Amino acid sequence: MIRPELQDLFWRYFELLVGAAITVVGVMIFNLHGLLWQGIGGVFAVAGLAISWTAWRRARLTSKRHDGPGVVEVDERQITYFAPLGGGAVSINDLARVTILTNDQGPFAEDIHWLLEENGGPRLLIPNSAEGAAQLFDALAPLKGVDFEAAIRAMGSTTPDSFVIWAKEPVRLH
Repeated sequence: MIRPELQDLFWRYFELLVGAAITVVGVMIFNLHGLLWQGIGGVFAVAGLAISWTAWRRARLTSKRHDGPGVVEVDERQITYFAPLGGGAVSINDLARVTILTNDQGPFAEDIHWLLEENGGPRLLIPNSAEGAAQLFDALAPLKGVDFEAAIRAMGSTTPDSFVIWAKEPVRLH
């Protein structure tokens, strides 16, 4: 029987391991003789690196814990947070700003929250340890200009702070 902590760690970095394996296979194919094999190997290596980079960012943004209050569901470009208190839904199309709020309570208490704000609409505060919160990374990735490096800095913060990782560009009249 494998300890639950090790299982969680393995599944958290599984995609990164797959990307690394694809990169290694690509390098091995690249080393075969012939221009065709080098081209195929190069494609595999680049694809593996891209998968690994995305997986690394996702792994650093997701919580190690999934025991927070509520459940996050992403469906049809809508983020819904079901919680005993303060749940709700926001449309990804209507988002105005995405902020990560931190405090100095961690690592033994919830210290990271996602704040999703709509234009003139509701604000949704989601703890990073809520079940399904890892889906937020994939849901927000298509937004133009998302600063995932700021999100990673926020995940490592030990002081109360706020990190705006995305804001809608203002409408220009001219």
